[in-house]
Amino acid sequence: MYTRTLEENLELTFRQLPTAFAKLVFLATVRDPYTGKYLHEGWTTIGSSEEIHSLLRDTHHEVFEFVCSMPIVRLCAELRGYLRSLSAPWRNTIRLWDELESYREMIPQGVSIEEREFFISQMQVGLAVLTQAPDWAQRELSSWQFLPPAQQLRRHLEN
Repeated sequence: MYTRTLEENLELTFRQLPTAFAKLVFLATVRDPYTGKYLHEGWTTIGSSEEIHSLLRDTHHEVFEFVCSMPIVRLCAELRGYLRSLSAPWRNTIRLWDELESYREMIPQGVSIEEREFFISQMQVGLAVLTQAPDWAQRELSSWQFLPPAQQLRRHLEN
């Protein structure tokens, strides 16, 4: 009987997540906020907790860098799509995220202060844009062509 590898399970999970921002949210949710350890209970039969932690930690850093490199219009569009996919009214979630700054949990451990502050500022701008002009990013996306980042990205970021 064939057993999938951890990497294959990550790929399968990421195929269900339509954007880089959704992937970032997922990675933040599999990290214990008290210990910083990454764990996916469903994967413990195919890899050790150290292997799972290492894969998810490294992927979190990679996805975080990618999200930080996105133009603000794309970040707004991905943020809007993610918030609209939640069961809670998305405008309420915007207010809650703005107040509690829940997005700080999406920052991987070990990033520089500059990267951290940049991500926080991008999220604050994104939330402000969605509050003031929720359809702006959607309209703008149809006329924008995004150039691929200069860096070589792993397959799971190409969605």
